[in-house]
Amino acid sequence: MKKSNLVFAVIFVLLGALVTAAPYSFAHVCEIGEKIMKCHWTARVELFLGLSIVLLGLLKLLLSDAKYQLGLNFGLLINALGVLLTPTVLIGVCGMKKMHCHVVTKPTLIIFAILILVSALAQSVSLWKKR
Repeated sequence: MKKSNLVFAVIFVLLGALVTAAPYSFAHVCEIGEKIMKCHWTARVELFLGLSIVLLGLLKLLLSDAKYQLGLNFGLLINALGVLLTPTVLIGVCGMKKMHCHVVTKPTLIIFAILILVSALAQSVSLWKKR
């Protein structure tokens, strides 16, 4: 395996783990009270998307062929778009601007999504030029 593939695989595994953990730990969503808030459902979707990104990152460790790497990058791009769109467009977070999910969770997930998108695009361009 090439060193660059290993570096990108580790980046994706780490970012996927951060997407998975963020809504439940350091960038937590609102606690469930009498009413289940929108941010609760956003956290559940982000859990799935983060685990999917981790799995794709682990597959990048196993598959070294450039065609497979490009295919996995496409899957990573789709998942990163999901991470980006879930708190912003698809489900959203709580409506009150002062809530923790609005101030911390949403920007954190947006930053992680952008990092995944940029990394996947950078590796794809690098792989495409080598072909």
